[in-house]
Amino acid sequence: MKIKTDIANNSHRLKEVSGEIAERLESKGAGGQLVFDVRVAVEEALRNAMLHGNRMDPGKKVNIEAEFGEKAVRITVIDEGSGFDHQEIPDPTDEENILKTGGRGVFLIKHLMDEVKYEDGGRKVVMVKYFKAAERKNIKCDREDINADKS
Repeated sequence: MKIKTDIANNSHRLKEVSGEIAERLESKGAGGQLVFDVRVAVEEALRNAMLHGNRMDPGKKVNIEAEFGEKAVRITVIDEGSGFDHQEIPDPTDEENILKTGGRGVFLIKHLMDEVKYEDGGRKVVMVKYFKAAERKNIKCDREDINADKS
């Protein structure tokens, strides 16, 4: 099972797309906290891609793909920006950053998802969330696990 779409930077589809992913997760029997975590991470990744990656350029789009397997969901978000180094993002929990109004998206994504990888110079984020705690401890995701039940 897969969702794949492009959305515009000024799109109101951000919540619609995250809602569609949440519905698919619920149809697979995923619980409330897992669905909430994924939805927040997806919205943060999309918002970051639009705002920081594409700089809200109306001529650019954000690509999102969600692949649902038996053990996990893999979500990929790709923007058309110049990229960034995720390791250079300041820790929002540090005392000097705690009152800043931004800078929490990457932090939230890393803490809500089981695997997070930035590729293509930061223009692409790949996030994985496992459905069961036992699988989350392993923090390994084989492509076959994700694609096991494509329909």
